[in-house]
Amino acid sequence: MFWEDRQRGYFWYEDPVLPAPEDQDCPMEDKAMISNPGQARLDQYTYDELFDLHPDRFQVVIDARLKQAVHRPTEENVLRFLEATDVAKKKSRLMANVAGYVAMQNPRLTGESRYPYSQPGRNVYVQERNSDIQATLAECRDRYAIIAFHQAGCGYCTAQEEILSHFEHLNGWTVRRIDITQNPGLAARFNVEITPTLLLVSRSTQKSRILSSGVLSLDQLTTRVYQLIRLMEGRADPTNFYPMAFHEVKK
Repeated sequence: MFWEDRQRGYFWYEDPVLPAPEDQDCPMEDKAMISNPGQARLDQYTYDELFDLHPDRFQVVIDARLKQAVHRPTEENVLRFLEATDVAKKKSRLMANVAGYVAMQNPRLTGESRYPYSQPGRNVYVQERNSDIQATLAECRDRYAIIAFHQAGCGYCTAQEEILSHFEHLNGWTVRRIDITQNPGLAARFNVEITPTLLLVSRSTQKSRILSSGVLSLDQLTTRVYQLIRLMEGRADPTNFYPMAFHEVKK
């Protein structure tokens, strides 16, 4: 109860004693390092013994050695800390080596089959990506349109207009331009507050989704139109928003 220990109050700013791993008992010196590091005796672990410590206990030791080296930066204290960090680096390297081998032997755990790492593989990936996007845009050009909200004096709108014109020319899509100062009601209907704002609209359902609030590059615009089409057509859900269609056969 508070009144039984009121001299200390509620907020004592004391770190709790961490439980030791179930397979190893926490030595008394470790408990001292956790509960009162400033007064704890230096641990007696040798370099080889550090390699066999459970990670939880090793974390306590390396933290204590760091604090001791900072508190009293003698050659001995700094050496003890550097020995602990050397062990940590070597253990990490061992883990990385094994992880690399295991991943190589279990391709399902890596993304190499879907996202190639090599440049030749990347070239094929880009070709398949562009082919997938262009086929989808060509298939859906008559089912969807883009609404572009702009206003006079907006330099960003001018930059976006050049990209939209190029998109229209390349893909044969319809883009409807709306000046929000001349059509404030329409802007309010779609909750448009900044320009340029682009919407993708389904001609059959009249449902819309935001493509951007700001300037998009041609590649960004093309990719986002593709992604939203897949979403609005029911070919993908938000959890599969970014993957391309040709990934679906490479799970």
